[in-house]
Amino acid sequence: MTGEVQYDEDGYIILLATPKVEAPEFRLYYDNNGNLICYSCEKLEGNYMVIDAITYAAARPDVKVIDGRIVNVSNSFVISKLKPSAAEGIECLSEDISIVANKNSINIKKWKLDIYELQ
Repeated sequence: MTGEVQYDEDGYIILLATPKVEAPEFRLYYDNNGNLICYSCEKLEGNYMVIDAITYAAARPDVKVIDGRIVNVSNSFVISKLKPSAAEGIECLSEDISIVANKNSINIKKWKLDIYELQ
């Protein structure tokens, strides 16, 4: 921390300290084929490119990195919806879908993620 030392009228030291603030570096991580892995401000292993705050906030999942540039790979609209399923899916409590149930729980309902892509 850096700061400035001042004295008040009684001779006491007043330390006005300001913490060093570092601006975050927004990163888009991608694999060797240019496919998106994640958006992060952390320094992770792998290929990445530094992006602006607006691109980071948008966090679009339908991008690819080609020749060091971000390219939108899909002109479609993706909708995902959780639906009850009898055969497959994640077992959750029927009262609250956010609680994953174990095999011994009662009132279990299975939920499956359906993904629809509109052109």
